[in-house]
Amino acid sequence: MSRDKEKDATEDYRALDVRALHRAGVLTPGRSCRWEWKRRGAVVATIGIEAESRDRVRLRYQVTVRGEREAKDYPVPITWTPCHLGGERPWFLCPCCGRRVAKLYAHRMFACRQCLRLNYRSQQASKRDAPCDRSWTLRRALGCDEGFLSLPAEFIRKPKGMHWRTFERKIEQLKRVDARALDEARAMLASIERDVKVAGEALSRC
Repeated sequence: MSRDKEKDATEDYRALDVRALHRAGVLTPGRSCRWEWKRRGAVVATIGIEAESRDRVRLRYQVTVRGEREAKDYPVPITWTPCHLGGERPWFLCPCCGRRVAKLYAHRMFACRQCLRLNYRSQQASKRDAPCDRSWTLRRALGCDEGFLSLPAEFIRKPKGMHWRTFERKIEQLKRVDARALDEARAMLASIERDVKVAGEALSRC
């Protein structure tokens, strides 16, 4: 069975935070501005935002689809909820599903993380670590203090007093866990290699 495709992380996408827009006064009805995303002080992307009313903003930007530039122009609803200490706070209503969210993430259309199937990088890290942690737990139960990268499961010696049938069952279980841990290690390495490549390409353009 193939391993499920890992979700992208929210940190990999440009986010539009309604709270930041509110603090900057962008949600004032009738106001138009150009919102910018920066990296190391340089502008890397922009979007036009117009507050058509208290309950709606319009987004205008361009995306590249199959090598062609495509103009986007559509409204995003906003709702307001009272704060405990007075005042109100705004929320986006996702243009795709209508969920009330603080952030929308850039894709062809700005949408919530559920619609774009995004999770947080910390969640990905915990998922990647789970098979490795499980492998260590099973290995310690077998009296082994070496990891799956240094000692394959089939070379672990049977602990004294453990029945052979029990030992063989545990080894088969460990082999399956080690296989998942190895897949995660390879995925992590591939991700690091991609990040290094992207960083190298960025430096070469400086």
